[in-house]
Amino acid sequence: MTLLTSWIRPFGIDIFCLGKKFLVFNLVGRNLKIKYRRSILGFLWTMLIPLSTAAIYYYVFNLVFKVKLDHYLVFILSGTLVWGFINQTIMEGMESIVGGAGLITKVPVPIPVLPFVVSATNIVTLLLAIPILLAVALGSHAPLSSSVALLPLYFLILFSMAYGIALILSVFFVLFRDLRHIMSIVMTIWFYITPVVYDEKMIPERFSWVLYANPFGLFFTHLHSICVRGEWPNLAQFGIILLWAISIQLLAIAVLKYLAEGIVEQI
Repeated sequence: MTLLTSWIRPFGIDIFCLGKKFLVFNLVGRNLKIKYRRSILGFLWTMLIPLSTAAIYYYVFNLVFKVKLDHYLVFILSGTLVWGFINQTIMEGMESIVGGAGLITKVPVPIPVLPFVVSATNIVTLLLAIPILLAVALGSHAPLSSSVALLPLYFLILFSMAYGIALILSVFFVLFRDLRHIMSIVMTIWFYITPVVYDEKMIPERFSWVLYANPFGLFFTHLHSICVRGEWPNLAQFGIILLWAISIQLLAIAVLKYLAEGIVEQI
């Protein structure tokens, strides 16, 4: 993150909201309180929702379609937890500027702050659910290894990619409200072309390029390698994941630089 922020300083764009840390902290705290306010189970939903989703996929793919993979419950849970973060961050972040119009017009809030707050809120929720994943992995005797120490780095990269996409879409959503419906379809397709609930080895050889063309394709490959097989990820593939993260951030900077001017007046 430090490297990326040092690159964008010459553009005068604080894409990671470093100058608004206090505001971001308070808005994230507010979002987390609102999320579980007047909820009987409160934080427990953070555990129950991914567990129930994983149980459904486990039943459909393992028991109905007979997909046979070692430690498939851990495989499914790790995939659905992370995809849930991606889907929520992109869809909620896309509408964050329009949804926060009242705040933007009253307080001088930079455009990146609202998508960043959505992304930060969702990554906190994801991180709170990670102990569940590790408990399930240990309970099912998945071969966890020291490669688990790489998860914080991967989640940082994941945050960077999801936030960057949300930021780009949030600007376009101000100009094009049909984007909500388009992205609903795109996210459904994106889910099925990403190895979230199936192993990448199940992809036919002639379509293997999709893994590299998909920003999250290799990410899930590495996630499953770490959480399910206890393997150290391929270094060359990690470079491609990092390249995707940097490319998305640079694209977000370009969008802010050339499209964000006067965007508040168009909300």
